[in-house]
Amino acid sequence: MKFFFGVHNVERFPNTVLTIGNYDGVHIGHKRIIKKVVELALKIHGTSMLMTFEPHPLSILKPEKLIGRITPFHIKKKIIEESGIEVMVVMEFNDQLRQMSPEDFFNKILIEKLGIKALIVGYDFKFGRGGSGDVNSLKSLCNSYGIYFESVEAVTLDGDKVGSNRIRKMLIEGNVKRASQLLGNFYFIEGKVIKGEGRGNRLGFPTINIETAYEIIPKEGVYITEVEFDNTRFPSVTNIGFNPTFDGRRLSIETHIIDFTGDIYGKNVVLYFHERLRAEIKFNSVEDLKRQIHIDVDSARTYFNTQKIL
Repeated sequence: MKFFFGVHNVERFPNTVLTIGNYDGVHIGHKRIIKKVVELALKIHGTSMLMTFEPHPLSILKPEKLIGRITPFHIKKKIIEESGIEVMVVMEFNDQLRQMSPEDFFNKILIEKLGIKALIVGYDFKFGRGGSGDVNSLKSLCNSYGIYFESVEAVTLDGDKVGSNRIRKMLIEGNVKRASQLLGNFYFIEGKVIKGEGRGNRLGFPTINIETAYEIIPKEGVYITEVEFDNTRFPSVTNIGFNPTFDGRRLSIETHIIDFTGDIYGKNVVLYFHERLRAEIKFNSVEDLKRQIHIDVDSARTYFNTQKIL
C-alpha cells in the first residue's frame, strides 16, 4: 500500500475509487465500504484509495464525545492495508481544512489533487466547514462531474447499528464480546510486560502486568482473554482494576496465562478480549480471593475447550 500524508505530493493514479472517513476500529460497516471500493477499482481497472484524518476530527470539534480511539493509527493503517486498499491518504485535520467549504474540499482536493473517478462513503458522512456537506451534496457534486457516487447504508447486527461510537461505549461498559462481534475481530490492546508486586505468585496464580498506551481499556473486571507473544497465543484470564482486596490505588492489567511457566518480562504482547466473566470484587479474605480465581480459571478452561472462537 502506498501512503501519503497530505495531498501536495500524491501521485495521480488511474481511475481512482475513493472512500473518506475516520475509520476508527475498521469495524464490519467500514469493511463493507472498503470491499465495495476494492471491487469497483478492480472492475474499472482503477486504484482503490482511502482518505482519513489525523488527529481524529472529534478530538478537535467535540472532544467530550471522543472517549478514546478504538485503534491506534498504526493498527488502523495495518488493517486497511490488509483489506486490499492500494493507496492511503492522511489529511491533517487543521484549521485550514476545517474552514474549507464543501465545494472547495470537493473541487480543490478530490478533483484537482486526486482526480477521482468514483466516490463511496458511509450514509452519515459529513464534510466541509461545520459539517455542512452531506451525502446529498456529495451526490450532486459528483453528478456535475460525471463521477460515480454511492453512499452505503448502515450495517446492523441483531438490531445493533454498527458504529465506532457504539463500539467505544460497549468497551467502556465491559461488553467486549458484543464489541468484538461489531468489529469483526476480538478487541485487543498491545503493551509491554512490566514488573508487578508479585501477588499472583503468592496466590498460586502468577500474572504478568501489562503497560499500554491504548486509549480505551475495558471496564474493571475479570475477562477471558488470550495473550500473544513470540507469534503464539495462549489462553489466559485477565483482571483489570485496582485490586480492592489489597486496597490498591492504581489501575492495573494483570493476566494469568493458563498452564504457562516462563519469564516474559520486557516482552511486547497483544491481549485479546473474549468475554467478561464478572466485576472486580473486594473479598473478605485472601482465601476467598483464591477460591474465586480458581473458579475464574476453570471457567476460562471450559470456554476454550467448548466455545467456537470468533
